[in-house]
Amino acid sequence: MHLRRGWILTGLVLTTLGAQWCAAKETGVSARHHSWTSFQPGAWKLVRVVTESFDEGGHIIDVNITETKTSLLRIDADGVVLEVEVGVEIAGKQFDGQPQCLKQGFHGELAGGDVKFLPTVAAEVSIEEQKIPCLSQKIEVAGPTGRTSVNIFFSDTLSPHILRRQSKTTDVGGTVVLSETLSEVVALDMPQRVLSEMKNVACIKTLQKTPRGSVTTLAMSSPDVPGGAVSQTTKEMDATGRLIRRSTLELVNYGSQPETERTGRFGRKRPPRGRKTTYADGN
Repeated sequence: MHLRRGWILTGLVLTTLGAQWCAAKETGVSARHHSWTSFQPGAWKLVRVVTESFDEGGHIIDVNITETKTSLLRIDADGVVLEVEVGVEIAGKQFDGQPQCLKQGFHGELAGGDVKFLPTVAAEVSIEEQKIPCLSQKIEVAGPTGRTSVNIFFSDTLSPHILRRQSKTTDVGGTVVLSETLSEVVALDMPQRVLSEMKNVACIKTLQKTPRGSVTTLAMSSPDVPGGAVSQTTKEMDATGRLIRRSTLELVNYGSQPETERTGRFGRKRPPRGRKTTYADGN
């Protein structure tokens, strides 16, 4: 797993499912549960991520900083289209990447393939020892290189709506586990300073396991901020349990309307330019 990509696209789990999604969206996970769809096109956020890498002795061997601006371009029937602009600081020098246009589905980390949506059923989850009634939906995807099964617990009324997501990806034969991920809300109404304001946020814990190791993430999410996440901490361990990388994410700024003056990463001003369109297929 390339963690820099995962951190840059925090909160962005990229997918394109096409028309198959339409049959399930009325009763299952849909636009009303997504962290961008309560905002109008033009909404944006800017985050800064500091990443530290470690050697076998536990010493820091590399530090890099990225700033990523994500803007909502439009909301489609099967997902949202986002523009992502990334700036990277390496050895004291700053570089701006080419903006990319990315498609993100409503339901999570599924990539394209033969998709099967099972009916929703009544369910409940436990958050801070409270039983929360919700709905559950299972989704199965068969792709050319593997099979993914996802169980999503979601609420129509309680933010951040997706309360628990558990997924497992295997090889095509279903015998080798390639990755397992559990993401769940572990606390609600936590106080968090968001720029100059105090807001109530949800704390979301995600654990991803692969044969190469594990990645643990704690994220604070607010429905008032496009994309949800206002802060995040991540650590990556190898298969022996050794810390190899960690990162912190902070929200720099956000808005519900397009910026009147386009700002480059790290505070630099730059003129408008064309964007490269890319439809990525999973994380």
